[in-house]
Amino acid sequence: MKQCPYCGSELADDAKFCGECGKVLPEDAPVVTPAEAPVTAEAPIAAEAPVEPAAAPAPAAEPVQPEAPAATDMPVVTQVPSKKQMLSTFQYLALGLLYSLPVIGLIFLFIFGAGHPKNGSLKRFSAAMLILRLLFWIVVLALAIVAMVRNGRLLSDALGQFIPAVERLIEALFA
Repeated sequence: MKQCPYCGSELADDAKFCGECGKVLPEDAPVVTPAEAPVTAEAPIAAEAPVEPAAAPAPAAEPVQPEAPAATDMPVVTQVPSKKQMLSTFQYLALGLLYSLPVIGLIFLFIFGAGHPKNGSLKRFSAAMLILRLLFWIVVLALAIVAMVRNGRLLSDALGQFIPAVERLIEALFA
């Protein structure tokens, strides 16, 4: 069995990482023989075992401090994203109002959603709004088609009934 040089826990012979502290074990980790293994509550010493007289204590060996493995395979963050790339709540509201404009909003949705490489937050928000707008119009058109098929009327008949209803509503509001 191996012993972790960092925390002292017992490990399997083929272990490459310590299960307790999580550190990488060096290739030459010390192997603990059963005589050297510390006594734990799970494995008490049997009472029948003969007790040998204590010999002169051996000088305590200093713990082996293995070299830390080179961290060449670890990713290094060299640039922390600045706070300028994050949109504030006010910016989200302003963009929502801008995107609600019929033609201009759609143009800005395509411009900001297709590529604004310096601000990823703006790009993701614009792309999400574009997808939501697209889904909304797909649902509206599907419901209109279902309503026309269900009633058995053509689009002109449906619009012929819709336009006078809107005119009556406008007259009622401004009268």
